[in-house]
Amino acid sequence: MRSTSRLFVLLTVLTSLLLSACNDEKNESEEKPEVNKPQEENVVIPALTDEAFFEQVHKKLETAGFEVSEPMEADVELFGAVSGMTLIVNKEALMPLNLYKLSPSDERLSEVDKTGYLEVTTETKHERLAAKRKDHFIIYLHKGHPDYEKVMEVLDEL
Repeated sequence: MRSTSRLFVLLTVLTSLLLSACNDEKNESEEKPEVNKPQEENVVIPALTDEAFFEQVHKKLETAGFEVSEPMEADVELFGAVSGMTLIVNKEALMPLNLYKLSPSDERLSEVDKTGYLEVTTETKHERLAAKRKDHFIIYLHKGHPDYEKVMEVLDEL
């Protein structure tokens, strides 16, 4: 009786193996659909392409050998700006380069010329940020950025 049940189990296993080996149906995991990757699109932020100055800064930093991210739109409300761009220079995401276009009649532009600082008020505090002026644009890079001096030298040449 014992050998009969072993024989029965053995025959059942062999039969199931033979049936699965002779199966004509293809395994679903073997069939892989063709995936056509779409061409990479250039993401363009309209506010950034309106300003040639933003593009000049980006190109100037790249040609100077800096690793520069794609332009991102900056928080214009913080500086009360018309438009703005943020660039991450040499992978320092916590200290990005910020460029803001202010109105040519903005009084704060003359303040930056005199003091080198721009007054910024957030919801909770009032700060003076070291900034640089080019025409009616404000350039802000935190002084703690490891390449602060080099970046500012390149931007002085604009």
